[in-house]
Amino acid sequence: SNWTNVNCFWFAKILQLRFPQLQIYYLPIIGHFITSDGENYYDWNGIYLPEEEPINWEELRNSDFLWAERLVRDCFL
Repeated sequence: SNWTNVNCFWFAKILQLRFPQLQIYYLPIIGHFITSDGENYYDWNGIYLPEEEPINWEELRNSDFLWAERLVRDCFL
């Protein structure tokens, strides 16, 4: 399943579908998707402590369409 490598967006999406209060975030330096409830961050391993500033996925999609489209092309498909 490679939830911590190539499929991290899809695991974040599964978490968000199961727990609708979660939002998806992107870590641009390491290229990893995680979720957050506003207090904690989560990925396949459970609680995640980011070492960089996470970017809210919806905000990224709205503010930098081209970057978001490249991420969709390279990570989701």
